[in-house]
Amino acid sequence: MIKQWLLPGTLFFLALISILILRSVAPALLERQLLFFALGAGIFWVTSRVSFRQWQNVSWYLYAGLIGGLILTQLIATVTRGTRSWIEIGPFHMQPSQLAVAVTGLAVGKFLEERAKLSLWEYVVLLLLIVVPAGLIFAEPDLGTAAIFFISLLPAVTLRRVPKLYLAWTFTLGVAAVVVGWMFLLKPYQQARITSFLSQESQTHAASYNAIQSVIAVGSGGTTGRGLGQGTQSQLRFLPERQTDFVFASFAEETGFIGGGLLIGLYAVLVGLCLATANQLDSPGAHLFALVTAVMFLAQIGINIGMNIGLVPITGITLPFVSYGGSSILALSFHLGCVQSLMRQFVPKAKLVIR
Repeated sequence: MIKQWLLPGTLFFLALISILILRSVAPALLERQLLFFALGAGIFWVTSRVSFRQWQNVSWYLYAGLIGGLILTQLIATVTRGTRSWIEIGPFHMQPSQLAVAVTGLAVGKFLEERAKLSLWEYVVLLLLIVVPAGLIFAEPDLGTAAIFFISLLPAVTLRRVPKLYLAWTFTLGVAAVVVGWMFLLKPYQQARITSFLSQESQTHAASYNAIQSVIAVGSGGTTGRGLGQGTQSQLRFLPERQTDFVFASFAEETGFIGGGLLIGLYAVLVGLCLATANQLDSPGAHLFALVTAVMFLAQIGINIGMNIGLVPITGITLPFVSYGGSSILALSFHLGCVQSLMRQFVPKAKLVIR
C-alpha cells in the first residue's frame, strides 16, 4: 500500500516553495498565504480523517451547494479583471468554481457506482452533471477554469461502461460546441490570446506581452538562477501577475533549471500518487475520483507551465499550491484530503495468484 506520509510530505515542500518565492517577489502577500496554508492543512487533515464513503453519501448535497454557489456568483459577485468569479465575504474572497472538480467528481462517481452499464438516458444525465457547472463557470466568463473542469472530468465519460456510440456522438457535439463557442461566445480578449499565440506576425500585440516577459524570465534563470530576490523581470515588475499566473517564471528566474526541475519533480510525485491510488482501488467511484484528481493536476500544471514558457496560450490558470490565492489552496486541500482518505481506508484490488 502507498505510504500515507508521501502526499502530505509533497504538499509541505510545495508550500515551502510558495513561501520562498512569495517572500521574494511579493512579501506583502506572505502573511495571508501562510494563513491560507494553515487553514488548508486543517482542511486536509479533517477531510482525510472522514471516510471517503461518507463524502460520497453527501455528494449530492455538496453538488447542489456547488450549483447554488455558481448561480450566486452570477448574481452578486463583483467583476474583477473582466470576470465575475469572486464572492466577497468580509476581507476574504471566495471562488466557488475552485471546488467544481472535487464536488462534481464525488457526485459523478456516486452516480456511476450505482450503475453497471449506462442507458442513453443515464448517459444524458451524466453529461448534464458535467455540463451544468461547466456552463456556469464559462458564463463568468472563466475560460481557463472551465477548460480544466472539462479535461478533468473526461475519465467519467470514457469508462468502459459507456457505449462507444455515445462517445462518438459526444465527440461530434463537442467539436460543434467549440466552433459555436469560438464564433459567438468567446470574448474578444479571449480570442486575442489564442490568435496572438498562433500568429507569429502578432507577437508584438498587447495580448502577447505577458507571454514574452514570462519566456524572458524563464530563460534568464539559466541553470542555477539569479538567486532569490535577484530576478530582474519579477523584481522590476516587467513580469505581470508574478505571484499568481506567472509564479513559475518568477521561480525559474531566481532558482534556474535546477529549481524548476525540482518543482516539476514534486508535481510528478503528486500526480503519480493519485494514479497509483486509482490503480489500487476496486470501487468504481473511488477509482474515478483519484483518476479525476490526477488528470486535474496534470492539466493545470501542464497548462500553467506551458503558458509560462510560451507553449500554450495564456488562460489565467494558476500553479497549484505555489501561486498566491486562498480559494485555490483551500479547495485543493479538500480535494487531496479525499485522496488521502482513500489511501487510508479503501481495500486494494484483489490480485489473482496462480500457484
